[in-house]
Amino acid sequence: MTNSELSESTVVITGGSSGIGAALVDFYLQRSARVFSLDLNPSGSRAIEIDCDVRDANSVSSAMAKVRNDSARIDVLIANAGVVPSWQSTENIDLEDFTRVIEINLIGVAATLKYAAPAMRSPGGSIVITGSINSWKGDPNLASYVASKHGVLGLIKSAALDLGPKGIRVNGVGPGPVATDALRNRILSRNENDHDKADVYFERLAQGTALKRIATVEEVIHAIDFLASPLSSGITGELINVDGGVL
Repeated sequence: MTNSELSESTVVITGGSSGIGAALVDFYLQRSARVFSLDLNPSGSRAIEIDCDVRDANSVSSAMAKVRNDSARIDVLIANAGVVPSWQSTENIDLEDFTRVIEINLIGVAATLKYAAPAMRSPGGSIVITGSINSWKGDPNLASYVASKHGVLGLIKSAALDLGPKGIRVNGVGPGPVATDALRNRILSRNENDHDKADVYFERLAQGTALKRIATVEEVIHAIDFLASPLSSGITGELINVDGGVL
């Protein structure tokens, strides 16, 4: 969206203090939107920061109430808060950690939708959820993450049907591996902090895509902004993959 389109718009982003969420906060601030960043760890950005733990329904409800007290409506909601767990094979699943991942990645999104939906602009509001290529494909040693992101795709489709009659669209983006420090650190930890092994693994990820490269944070943001904007006014209930072509 252009600066003029966003100058009076309210954008709410969960998980806005780090990674793609922090980049989204900066992106929309630069476009003159009124940005609320909901996170457990305030980053000191120029956004209006509100403490929010998506695992706690009362925390999400309170955060959305604070947004509504400040702004008449939410134009764009980006449900981005999530976690990537450590590798665990199926026979070694830590059920406590499995529950934690589901609570953050799936139930946290459901709570975000529940408490934000009444405040969404109607008609014309747009909700974008950060899913994953693991919303539709599996990967070994990531059962909790894959299960949570498959659930997110179901939420997208169900919420799109529920909110569509009110003129509110619900979509998602499905990032594949994205070139971030967090990804590199995860690869290092999974390869015993051996930089040579990590480089080989990183290159294998790139070569597994049609474009032979890893997607960038900017490419993910542009897909989210497209879904948030009127340019995608006829699109709802969809997940757009940003993965360089994992086919």
